[in-house]
Amino acid sequence: MIAVTDPIALPLRRSPKQTLHHVWAPKLRRTIMFTSADQLHLWVILEAHPRVTRYCERPSWSAEPDLPFAADFWVILEGTAVWLVIEAPSFPEQSSEPHADTGPTVQRIGIDAINRHRVWIQNWLALLPYLSSTSSLDIDSVVASVVDFVGVGGKRFEDVERHFSGIDTVVVRSATIAALHRGSLVSQALQDRPWDLGTEIFRCPRSSNDAAQ
Repeated sequence: MIAVTDPIALPLRRSPKQTLHHVWAPKLRRTIMFTSADQLHLWVILEAHPRVTRYCERPSWSAEPDLPFAADFWVILEGTAVWLVIEAPSFPEQSSEPHADTGPTVQRIGIDAINRHRVWIQNWLALLPYLSSTSSLDIDSVVASVVDFVGVGGKRFEDVERHFSGIDTVVVRSATIAALHRGSLVSQALQDRPWDLGTEIFRCPRSSNDAAQ
């Protein structure tokens, strides 16, 4: 069951030698920070996954400051609240378990499992900043037009930008990325090779919402 109130993000703590990663989170519409590249990479997976509707980094309930485990993220995935914990590299696979009889569902994710999606993660690290650059604009009508143009037959990024050449290229590209982000478009190529203007995209069937998996 989804909690009435989302958890809050705990204050960031880091050592002087840790690198601080600042990113704009489109789903949260705010800047978030991480001290771990593994947290950054898992964030990309959550942000780009259309079935993740809400999440929180370094989550904690204000009424329960001393949770019996330290989670990296809290997410709502297909209507279910899950606490995500990144495990050490030796941790074999993903696993889900209730922390207690009446406690939250905790999913432990090995770093190796995250790294298997490294091409897709790097692609979305390049794509997500476009959503930041147009976050103050209303591009919904352009997104709808792009989705209609792409259709089930598919197009390349460069086909879309050529077709909408009368609109600013950044806006058109951002609209295409927004459609992928929302699950309206899908691209298997983003999982297999680096993104470029030749990357193929397709309209996602209405019965599916797996564009970013």
